[in-house]
Amino acid sequence: MRAGRPALAVALTTAASLFGDTLLYTALPVNAARLGLDGLAVGLILSLNRWVRLVTNSVAAQLYERLPAGLLVVAALALAVVTSAVYALPSLLLLFFGARLLWGFCWSLLRHGSYLAAIDDTPQHCGRHLGEMRAVFGIGYLAGAAYAPFAVEAFGWPVACLGAALLTLVGGAGPALIAAPWRRAIRSVAPDAERLSVWSAELVALFLIGALQLSLSAGFVIVAGGFRIAGLFPGGAPVLGALVPASFIAGVFVLSQRVAQIGWSTFAGRIAERAAGRTFLVAAVVAVFGSVTLASATEASLFVGAGAIVFAATVTAIIAVEVVIARRAPAHDRARILAAYNTWADLGAACGALAGGALQVVGPEAALWICAFLMSLTVPLWLFAARVGRWNAMVGS
Repeated sequence: MRAGRPALAVALTTAASLFGDTLLYTALPVNAARLGLDGLAVGLILSLNRWVRLVTNSVAAQLYERLPAGLLVVAALALAVVTSAVYALPSLLLLFFGARLLWGFCWSLLRHGSYLAAIDDTPQHCGRHLGEMRAVFGIGYLAGAAYAPFAVEAFGWPVACLGAALLTLVGGAGPALIAAPWRRAIRSVAPDAERLSVWSAELVALFLIGALQLSLSAGFVIVAGGFRIAGLFPGGAPVLGALVPASFIAGVFVLSQRVAQIGWSTFAGRIAERAAGRTFLVAAVVAVFGSVTLASATEASLFVGAGAIVFAATVTAIIAVEVVIARRAPAHDRARILAAYNTWADLGAACGALAGGALQVVGPEAALWICAFLMSLTVPLWLFAARVGRWNAMVGS
């Protein structure tokens, strides 16, 4: 393996690590009572791993600047196996919380490694590599979501968690061993080398765009959309002449996010690679109109279709932002700048679901109109970033 090009191996390792985390998000809320957990405990369990990443992202960046990258990937996979196994002990709540904090650190390492592997060797082709990375992640999420309900119902909670740990080990060991020889080519930094401040107006604008897009697509739209479906179709909705339950409509709506991630990310990356600016602006406009459709649609098929469009458009916009950040960041600064971007993204993702639920006080329809407005704000932010960064907003950097 050429150093710097284990992108697929690292992405596959990361995807395999998602079984335990996805099991929790999929099955923990509906099994909380039988496991002796209340709503507060569930909320903490499902959010601790996101909040801790606001700290561990920068730690991961420093580790990738000092230690062999392949070794970090192998270590993160091993820790992911351990955390998934610990989930089998929900009665030991403090241990459970500790496992979630440790998983947050693992995800910082694995995600950061995936970004660096996708970008380091050929930044000019980072778009396609980032798209492929997201598609592989989507396969991991989808596999975990499919495994969770069947495993819990068939074997019970402890065995399902141990099974997730085993699947992570079996699925990730091979790719991790392939990635193990990876060493980043860290160049010595001259005293006068270019150093980008993560608080520069240009980068803050790009980080804020990424945070907004992720908060809306990864949390806000899903939560508000679920409430909207419950309000529109309390008794189900006719689809192709058959009455479909609201829960099934909601399931397809959420599933469309993963389908968009798997089926569209690679194409989005290639498009963004050629013209990140035009790609972002078109995707942002499509996402706004898709959100407007979600707020106004009253027919189930149209609602689910609009959701799929929003998810595909937002992943396209996010990849375009990541392409520009990758190209703007000097090689010796890349780990640090990507860590800052991921921290903003994590903050957005953590707040998105919370906002989607909190804004139900104004109703799901109004919440989705607010979503469309927030999505539209990313366009002037993009134009501002291009202006202060002195690059062409229509072409990208």
